[in-house]
Amino acid sequence: MSPESPRFSVGLVGKAVEQLEQLTARAEQLDLRALLAAVYWQIIQSLETRPREWGDPFHNYRALDATSYSRAILPAGISVEYAVHNTKPLVWISKLIVLEGSPFAGE
Repeated sequence: MSPESPRFSVGLVGKAVEQLEQLTARAEQLDLRALLAAVYWQIIQSLETRPREWGDPFHNYRALDATSYSRAILPAGISVEYAVHNTKPLVWISKLIVLEGSPFAGE
């Protein structure tokens, strides 16, 4: 993005809201608040500044004029799915998934 480009507006939609709540509760139980805060900061910073470059595209939503992306954050073991509007600086996080072997899985 060039310096004149606006930052992307990032929001949580659908299951991502509940998944973040569950992840936050799990981080509290496992004393992983600092790790979750760092991971969430990385996610938001990346999505506000370079969402198309940060993830791997996997689906085109023509009706929404948006493209879906995914990205795994390791070693935290969290996968993020999100959509980026093709012409407006908008990002929607749709899923936050705890991967097998993640410290948040508590295994």
